[in-house]
Amino acid sequence: MIRHGPPAVRVGDVVTVDEQHYCYGLGQLVLRVIEVGRRERHSDGVWIHLRGIELGGSTGPRQRRVLVRLAALRVRPAARPANREAPMPHVPVRPAWTCAGCGQEWPCPNRRRRLLIEYAHDRLSLAFYLGLHLADAAVDLSHPPADELHVRFLGWTRFRRS
Repeated sequence: MIRHGPPAVRVGDVVTVDEQHYCYGLGQLVLRVIEVGRRERHSDGVWIHLRGIELGGSTGPRQRRVLVRLAALRVRPAARPANREAPMPHVPVRPAWTCAGCGQEWPCPNRRRRLLIEYAHDRLSLAFYLGLHLADAAVDLSHPPADELHVRFLGWTRFRRS
């Protein structure tokens, strides 16, 4: 009898797992993997730590950390460049604060454009949203000076009068 091992999971893969086979959430999970963590052996099998962008959620794409039963994963390998699969969303990848969609520093130019459209009539909420991210980034990114982080996260949001 040939025994197949657990599926190989790589950055960029899209994994699907049912609710009973992962921790920290409800319902079926569809996740584009941005980080593969360590494996843990438990009495009910091998589990793996994954970080990724949840796809298909009611609130839109968001970053998630989950612990998943490895044997229950259904993996769709990352698309090759010739394939026209939907691009990664432009969300931050922590702790480096790079963009999951394009790899630039987050917020990247694409995300900035989208935020300006989303918050066109409520710049105060935009500043508050980005300020929360700035506070998290200040913890993760201890090397840049505070003024550089301020310019990166908030400086581009200033009101421009014509």
